[in-house]
Amino acid sequence: MPRPKQPLISRRLAVRAALRIIDVEGIDGFSLEKLARHLGVKSPSLYHHFANRSDLLAEAAREWLSDIPLGSDPQPVNWQDWFVELSMRTYRHIMAHPKAVQLLYSHFPATSVMPSHERGAQILERIGIPAEARYAIMRGLEKSVFGIAFADADDFVQGRENPPTEIDDERWPGLAKAVAASRMGREEIAEHAVRMYLQGVASAYPVI
Repeated sequence: MPRPKQPLISRRLAVRAALRIIDVEGIDGFSLEKLARHLGVKSPSLYHHFANRSDLLAEAAREWLSDIPLGSDPQPVNWQDWFVELSMRTYRHIMAHPKAVQLLYSHFPATSVMPSHERGAQILERIGIPAEARYAIMRGLEKSVFGIAFADADDFVQGRENPPTEIDDERWPGLAKAVAASRMGREEIAEHAVRMYLQGVASAYPVI
């Protein structure tokens, strides 16, 4: 079937609708045909904006991550808080759409983290972190935050407890003791991990 001469829907409308479908059914339940039905058009209408399913999914991933605000620039003494707040906004943004996480697995939009990396690089420069260390710091934090969020989202979708509630204390006594002593939930653990990472950075580069 040929596509219409004029687009019947906007690119942004299609992307937002795709995200809603993926949010409910996951990436495996998404198809261009299903999206077209959701929008009340025929599949060829989508080809005005997207070359194929993968092209649409890549745009959906970019759209999703672009919604995370960076926040205002911090005072130098509060630089760690800025990174914590950005990290937790990112974590919550991902956890609000746990079934869509596979979209980021398969179509992670590297350019979407450039604004936060640019702002982060400027902040690290202002507080005196050496240039050669800045990207490694931001890259490590990025992978920590996304890794924790991806794991927690998967736990949520699969119905796994986190922290786990049943651990064989004879086989794993150290782990069982640590989990029993923990009073933190998923989000608190994520924030604590980010703060410990940044405290390590501050210890390695005591510039403030």
